[in-house]
Order: sequence, then C-alpha cells, then structure tokens
Amino acid sequence: MATSYDFTIVSVTEVPGISLVYAQNEDAYNYLVDEVDMSLLSDGSAPIARHRVGDFISDAGHAHLCADYV
Repeated sequence: MATSYDFTIVSVTEVPGISLVYAQNEDAYNYLVDEVDMSLLSDGSAPIARHRVGDFISDAGHAHLCADYV
C-alpha cells in the first residue's frame, strides 16, 4: 500500500538553515496559507527555519496532516 503525504519538506536548499515546505494537495495548501499563515514563494513552496521543522511536523500532525522530510 502506497503512502501519500500532505507535505514534502526539502531540507537541502541553497540558503543555509532554511527548509522548503511543499503542499501536495489542496488541504495542505489551505493549512499553509490559512492556518499557519506562511508566505509562499513563486514555486509554491513555503520557507521555514530548519530548527522549526519539527514543530511544523508536530502541529501538522495535530491537524491530521503528514509530511515527508527529505
């Protein structure tokens, strides 16, 4: 059975200390924009400080969303 994720979090970026969160569906997008009020870049990703990723994953889990951290 395949696992689907609501977010993909990319830890390796050109900016040190920053990860990028990509919404994989409409519910995840709405969570980013409406619930946690994150700003989106032109590619649809939301930058987040790397030390905040764990909190983001935990908070998203409470909202019944899951993340793939790559």
